Amino acid sequence: MKKHFLLISYLLISIALFGQENINQDLSTYFPQPKVDKRIELISIVFRLAGNSEYNNEDFKSYTQDIHNYFDKFKVHPLISFASKLRMEKGVSYDAVMKMAFHIGQPPAFIPKVDFSDYIPEKRWGKENAIKFLELLRDFYTISDFEKFYNEHVDLYSMAEENFSSVYKTLKINWYSQYYGVKPEGSFNVIISIGNGGGNYGGKVVYPDNKEEAFAIMGTWDIDSSNIPVYKIENYLPTLIHEFNHSYVNPLIDKYSLQLESSGKAIFEPISGNMGRQAYSNWKTMMSESLVRASVIRYLLKYDSYQAAKNQLISEIGKGFYWMQGLVNLLYEYENNRIKYPKLENFMPVIIDFYDKIALETKSIYEIKK
Repeated sequence: MKKHFLLISYLLISIALFGQENINQDLSTYFPQPKVDKRIELISIVFRLAGNSEYNNEDFKSYTQDIHNYFDKFKVHPLISFASKLRMEKGVSYDAVMKMAFHIGQPPAFIPKVDFSDYIPEKRWGKENAIKFLELLRDFYTISDFEKFYNEHVDLYSMAEENFSSVYKTLKINWYSQYYGVKPEGSFNVIISIGNGGGNYGGKVVYPDNKEEAFAIMGTWDIDSSNIPVYKIENYLPTLIHEFNHSYVNPLIDKYSLQLESSGKAIFEPISGNMGRQAYSNWKTMMSESLVRASVIRYLLKYDSYQAAKNQLISEIGKGFYWMQGLVNLLYEYENNRIKYPKLENFMPVIIDFYDKIALETKSIYEIKK
């Protein structure tokens, strides 16, 4: 494992341009302007009232105080106790909450975009619980007069959307199809969540015709002296890149889970405590996060700077992804052999071999001789 901790400056290989990059390709139609969304705000508030710690951030104190002043009297609604039960008994939290939000249509109907199942909107919900939740949500929306609260904050939402535009405009949207080797099957939607603080989530809706809607739910954790949300590019852009990466990476990890399971479990076991504190409770989630984060660093090397990429790399190693430097350098090979590997999926056998080696090194490090 020591080789993964050699001086970063010498091991981080500079990125080369994609050989197959089409600079004339315009994917802007796939990326609507960032916006605040009623479904995201409402369901975030519901799980705040239900006691989920990840939805009780207080970074934007005046806004979260408005939430409690308006909605605390509705904590007795059966939706809140049901949401709390889902959290405690089924683990409905973090991204599972947001997956419900973007798998349904706008209020007041909240019609599911695709039929619910035991795995849609997410397996932690289950079909029966998801259907019951929607029934209660419709009632809560009406009784609480959520529209009144939302309308009282429309000016704030508009300012947030305007201020986030600089981050959106900086994102090189063509990179996704170039890097992953596949064109979008649908829209990429940036949703600004005002009350979620540092909570950010990604995912997508897949329709029966294989069209997709990808989502990056971006939290709000920087507030200026005028009590207005601000979105600094250096703070928010890596996260935005990260969340959209999940739409490409997670399906790959799922598809190759049998080949990754053995190494994933071996790597995850000794660092499960560290990963758990970041809400990564299993090897598969860790694997997805790993490839997502390495890909963010490759983006920064291409479009930002070596120093920005290096800083991001150091941050990821500090979070427990000790193999990150090796993975980042491995992806350099992918980028410079696109004839052989036109898609990242074509490169997955190489990534699988990489993790097998990391697992062996991990085992030797933690093995106690008798």
